[in-house]
Amino acid sequence: MKTSIIACIFLLSPIFLLAQTKELIQETLQIEHDKGRFNGTLLYADGKELIKVNKGYSNFQFQVKINQDTRFPIASITKLFTSIALLKLQENGVLNLNDKASKYVRGLPKDCRNITIKDLLLHQSGLENEPIKAVTTKYNLNDYLTHFLKRSPNLDSSFNYNNVDYILLSKIIENITKEDFEQAIEKLILDPLDLKNTGFVKESDIIPNLAYGYHNYSFGEGSKDDPLHNDNRYLSNYYGAGAMYSTTEDLYRFLEAIKNNLLLTPKTKDQLLLSTQNDEYIDWLSGKPTIGFYYVETDNTYRRSGSIDGFNSSIIISKDFNQILIILCNTDTADLENLALEIFKKASVK
Repeated sequence: MKTSIIACIFLLSPIFLLAQTKELIQETLQIEHDKGRFNGTLLYADGKELIKVNKGYSNFQFQVKINQDTRFPIASITKLFTSIALLKLQENGVLNLNDKASKYVRGLPKDCRNITIKDLLLHQSGLENEPIKAVTTKYNLNDYLTHFLKRSPNLDSSFNYNNVDYILLSKIIENITKEDFEQAIEKLILDPLDLKNTGFVKESDIIPNLAYGYHNYSFGEGSKDDPLHNDNRYLSNYYGAGAMYSTTEDLYRFLEAIKNNLLLTPKTKDQLLLSTQNDEYIDWLSGKPTIGFYYVETDNTYRRSGSIDGFNSSIIISKDFNQILIILCNTDTADLENLALEIFKKASVK
């Protein structure tokens, strides 16, 4: 009888449950990796120890294995940094989210002059999506906006996810701070949190430990024998919409800083970053937009994801921020949204 009681206590102990969760995550990723459907890194935290798993190569040509120091372009997770920077600038009293973008950027097309900062943050600006040529040729920020900032006659103020919104926000941040966009983000967020493995992709720079990107647009439907292609977009053209790189550990520290009010006041965080700003449910994002995340009412989670060719990323966070899942990939072979959700739900069951 004593032995049975001790066994039951052990099976319910935090150490056993942590080991069980780690094994479950490792098994799930190994299965997908063996099928050729996962290549990347994962971090899961639930208030206890961190679980970290790496699978595959950061560079296939030279078979360089992914490790905890591998830096991944994070695509649209960049938008979370841009959102928080603007919230901080509002707290500093130098802008208001209801200000018109034209207050800070001169020469906008006439039909774009009433768009507000908040419209851009929530993708309610009516701006057109950028064409593919916007990222196959190098553009500086001013030239990008000159060529691709256009209001669509077919769009109203309803939700239309696009990168141009956040590239215009990048210019607003530059003009307000009198700094290059990258330097502004460094001063507002990266330096205060000492995020040394987070920065901006520049094609002219050799960035240590930066993963190469590979794509075939299979998204969980392919096999390990399917060929991959090298990415060839100018990631730097995405600016505040998708030009950053990071690691799972830096992103975890970033999210913990949000939780602990190190970046924003509790009022700003609760009212803007963590509260839905309208009742519009975005089906393909499975949630309602906050300024920074998408809130999913059915399971009380916040989500933020990104995808640029092979670089795919996913964050899922419980409403209390006690559970955090971060996955970064440099191929698009995974159905990452469903894989991340599957892992998060399995790890949540204790």
